[in-house]
Amino acid sequence: MKVEIYTKNNCIWCDRAKLLLDSKDIDFKEIDLSDDQKREKFYNSIGENVKTVPQMYVDDLRIGGYQDLIAWFNG
Repeated sequence: MKVEIYTKNNCIWCDRAKLLLDSKDIDFKEIDLSDDQKREKFYNSIGENVKTVPQMYVDDLRIGGYQDLIAWFNG
């Protein structure tokens, strides 16, 4: 399973998502979007008016934010 998490500095939801993945022993690649321009470009690439991090992808499928990650685990 390939997991990517898009984050930024000082984001409590990003930290919680990473802790959740760690607690499940799931390896992930973190992509830092602390730069505002880089983050805006990322948001525009999603095309769904998404304006928050974290954003999680599992096997190249966007799961969504922290609450979506919890739902995915409970799914």
